[in-house]
Amino acid sequence: MQLFLEIGQIFISTFMIAFVMPIFWIVLFLVYLQYRRQAATEAKLYGRTLNRVGRQMFYSLGLGVAGGLVASTVLIFLGLSLEQIGLYFIWPVAILLLLINPRYLCFSYAGGIVAVMVLFARHILVPLFPALADNIVIETLLRVHIPALLVLIGLLHLIEAFLIYIGGHWGSSPIYLKKEDGEVIGAFSLQRFWPLPLVALLVTVVAEPEIVGVSMPEWWPILEPILEPGEGRTLQYMLIPVAAGLGYGDIALSSTPRERTAFSAKWLAFYSVVLLVVAVGAEYFPAFVLPGVLFAPIGHEILILYGKREEDRKPPRYRSSDEGIVLMEVLPGTVADNAGLKQDDVIKTINGEIPRDNQDFLEKIEQSYFMVLLEGRRNGESFSHVLKKETFEKEGFGASLQASLRATGSSHSILRRYAELGMIPVPHPDSPVYLEMRKPDPMARVKRLWKK
Repeated sequence: MQLFLEIGQIFISTFMIAFVMPIFWIVLFLVYLQYRRQAATEAKLYGRTLNRVGRQMFYSLGLGVAGGLVASTVLIFLGLSLEQIGLYFIWPVAILLLLINPRYLCFSYAGGIVAVMVLFARHILVPLFPALADNIVIETLLRVHIPALLVLIGLLHLIEAFLIYIGGHWGSSPIYLKKEDGEVIGAFSLQRFWPLPLVALLVTVVAEPEIVGVSMPEWWPILEPILEPGEGRTLQYMLIPVAAGLGYGDIALSSTPRERTAFSAKWLAFYSVVLLVVAVGAEYFPAFVLPGVLFAPIGHEILILYGKREEDRKPPRYRSSDEGIVLMEVLPGTVADNAGLKQDDVIKTINGEIPRDNQDFLEKIEQSYFMVLLEGRRNGESFSHVLKKETFEKEGFGASLQASLRATGSSHSILRRYAELGMIPVPHPDSPVYLEMRKPDPMARVKRLWKK
């Protein structure tokens, strides 16, 4: 028991140091930039930020710290050192992939590339040019233990799967999306990022009389390092703080944000478990090494393509309906929310009249006095709610709506007025306001830099 208390104290103190490491703040800054970009898109569409950057950062940091604690505990339990997992190489490769396309900022791709580099150096480069083995970069690369690297990738993705399941749908952003056939539908952009403070092991070779610290059990480490200390020398492990980042990006077209993230989390967890099994197998059966190296990036890419296909093959959930005005989102703390309106409500009448379209709905609100009676259907049952007009007139909504609609009548202004009310309706199929998904060009940024 005393052993675990001593290790626990060292572990916690090292974990706290991770919060002041420059690499952790770099990861935190990258997360901030992603959320700020999302907020800018929301402001452009709705005239306001629907998901505050500060709140997004708070939630991401909280879950990231929890995920970092779990990941660090497993890494220490297995005895995986920095030399084994190749983190020194993974980070530079990951940043290069980020410059090509943000979607490739993933340890499965960066780790897969590093693993291929290790195999190339170990079986081709060094046998052809033995002198390169003395090069510090090649020497460090050769120390990377591929099974340990695969365990790291599988572990981080398993942690990511749990984070996606718990909070992947938080801060989902409603958008208008134009399909390939020209129809504009409603969708939700899912963008979550988690900075992970981590505790890792650093292994060094020391003379046996010089060893200090806590003596570990005989069964530890689970995954043995490649280093061979030699006669009269032994391995000594040190805990050091490091950092990593996890990210999740998706689009919910035919399902709710919660349904979409649950689907993604389930299959990502399955991928992670398979990779971990292959990684552990590679520790004892070298024939598993190459399949594991290939499965890490290719399996992850297949997972993304499969998820996209499953979402695309089902009919869109948020499309225009002849039954009335469909609400794809109701913003918390707004007039619509206070009136009792909910997501997926279908508003059929306003003060007894049937609205023709989104603009007609807002115009009827403007023409109403004091209170606005909304009637519709929710989960197959009828409902009626009252919007208190004086509430949003005090906020300046009535005046701005009237001036905007009479001056421009633009769909952009209408969408922004809806956001002021706290309602995001499903778009009209011919809405001129939309985002358009383009097929990613992995070399787009490289081409732009080359032109400059």
